[in-house]
Amino acid sequence: MRAVVIGSGIGGLLTASFLAKNGYDVTVIEKSPYIGGRFTNLEYKGFGLSTGAFHMLPHGEDGPLAHLLGLLGANVQIVNSDPKGMILYNGRTFHYREGWKYLSLREKAKAMKLLADIKRNKLPTGEEAEMGGREWIREKIGNNEFVDLFIKSFLGWADSVLDVPAGELAREIKAALRWGGPGLVKGGCRSIPEALSSIILGNGGRIITRKRAIEIDAEAKRVITADNEEFPYDVLISNVGIKETVELIGGENFDREYLRRVDSLKPSEGIKYNVALKDEPGIGNTVVFTLDTERINGYNEPSSLSPELAKEGYTLIMLHHALQSRNVKAEQRKGIDDIYRIFPNLDKEGEILLVQTYLDGNPVNRVASGQTVEDFPISDVYIVGDAYKPPGGIEVEGIALGVMRTLERLGLGSFSDWYL
Repeated sequence: MRAVVIGSGIGGLLTASFLAKNGYDVTVIEKSPYIGGRFTNLEYKGFGLSTGAFHMLPHGEDGPLAHLLGLLGANVQIVNSDPKGMILYNGRTFHYREGWKYLSLREKAKAMKLLADIKRNKLPTGEEAEMGGREWIREKIGNNEFVDLFIKSFLGWADSVLDVPAGELAREIKAALRWGGPGLVKGGCRSIPEALSSIILGNGGRIITRKRAIEIDAEAKRVITADNEEFPYDVLISNVGIKETVELIGGENFDREYLRRVDSLKPSEGIKYNVALKDEPGIGNTVVFTLDTERINGYNEPSSLSPELAKEGYTLIMLHHALQSRNVKAEQRKGIDDIYRIFPNLDKEGEILLVQTYLDGNPVNRVASGQTVEDFPISDVYIVGDAYKPPGGIEVEGIALGVMRTLERLGLGSFSDWYL
């Protein structure tokens, strides 16, 4: 059977790898000159930055993405963070477990009960599931400043939004309880698309870059590219977004209600800052949630695991904040002010290498976490990637969960134990 994959992001490459290993004739077409989308390395001033992600997986070697990579036999090394996270609060950076001391005994008891309920799969339903996640936490635990700032920081770092529905937040907490904290990828993001491309090519597949799809003829089952080449398919995997796929097929092929739902989907947007600091890593393989800042939500040090990502004598720091307004210049200024709060001697000890903004046609995620996305209504067409993340799936882990569902629909595996 012929499978065409539009887009070589992590979702597209993962699905293409499984298809190729299961005997499909796979062709991946990618409009860019490189593969990996927002999950590959970007060489800049002697540093290995990234096109989007932080060289880090939300659940490290124990999450859904690592599981799929293991099934494929992908040559990727992931190292779990230790500790799972740290917190910057009141001018101190400390182990996340110390955060409990900022809760009263009553608040701590309520928090422990909530975590136990989530672990037992007692999750919010109905109207409670739709209420704001931070408001839900306040109702369950109390109006505690530290807790609210931590949830805000976590969501800004993990989802590039400052709030999600309670049902989504509960599942993201459940995911952290089940699969643990983050982990860095040895060699940075690029290691994963490189490993997946080797699997695709090694099983007879093709990957064609600089090839842009401009139309999907769903009736004739063919993809037409900008240079008038046609790619017939039996199965089509789209890694370019739901709205974008609808446009390629043509809105007239969908009912009005579905188009209304698609139009209501909103992206998550943010700004990433790449900083070079002289000397050895300060925090190592972990993430710091920044509660003292106005915009920055968190940061990590990917060169602590992969020194080659930084110039000799330097550490690479990646910081991120979820956009709070459309005034990008003002947002960047506030983010940079925060960087100097975290690293007051930056001018003497390093520099801001590059500021990357993700919005409009290049957002953090095409569909922000917490939004319901139904299966695509056109037969033999499947959506994967950051526009199709099942509940509770953070960033690339959510992409992996979406790929699992697609593989199940194609009869290529059973992954029900992984769903949240």
